[in-house]
Amino acid sequence: MAQVLGESGRYVSQEAVRKLRKILAFAIVSVAAIGATLGFLLGSCHLNFSRPSMTIVITAGGFAVIWLVWRLSDRKLDALEKERMAMRKGAIGEAAIGVILNDFPDDFRVINDLSTPFGNVDHIVVGPTGVFLIDTKNWRGVVSDDGKGELLHDNQPTDKPHVKQFTGRIMGMKEQVKMLAGGLDPYFQGVFAFPSARVDANFGKTGWIHCVRDDRLYDYIVDSKLGKKLRIEEVERIAQAFLALAQMDKGFEPKTKPQTKT
Repeated sequence: MAQVLGESGRYVSQEAVRKLRKILAFAIVSVAAIGATLGFLLGSCHLNFSRPSMTIVITAGGFAVIWLVWRLSDRKLDALEKERMAMRKGAIGEAAIGVILNDFPDDFRVINDLSTPFGNVDHIVVGPTGVFLIDTKNWRGVVSDDGKGELLHDNQPTDKPHVKQFTGRIMGMKEQVKMLAGGLDPYFQGVFAFPSARVDANFGKTGWIHCVRDDRLYDYIVDSKLGKKLRIEEVERIAQAFLALAQMDKGFEPKTKPQTKT
């Protein structure tokens, strides 16, 4: 089995917890604001009991404020909850891909959930067939290309240029790894891995990033003929370069964990 560094889904799991805390904090602030407004209304009505017109104006204004706070809070909380659920789904997808990568041959190294100055990478695989940087997309439905190098999800444009952003992330990391690996310049391949979607995006239609179903990852990487073969000592040097990069992330567990069959 492959030697594994790091824990799959750590980053998105932590982000989901942060979102939950933000939801709770926002809910508390909203309840406090509504409570303060109600308290103000009760006090104003008591003070202005002899002036009915003033009481009506203050009451109407107060309830308008309460309605506005409730509407804004409801929308914000709904948006935060959707983001949190998306992150939880992402963590599940990353864990599923991590299980597949763990079963790669012994001469492969797998680095999970690496945070860099250029952004987070879900999985990095270093082996005799090259270096593969994997971004897990736990989407459902159909994934295809738009004919311009980007993705379509169920024939609809995505919310951001996923291919462009991931390519930029990889290019930045490639230069750092080359420096840390003593000048080694291995073949780098970006991969979008889809554990739940049907993939209709052919290689070459999404630029430097290939779209691969989870059940094809093993053959795609282990039997890859895309780049120059790496010797075992080169695999180790590159893996150590990524490890040096990973140590900049305080939450990353740098200890190498050989996987054994049970």
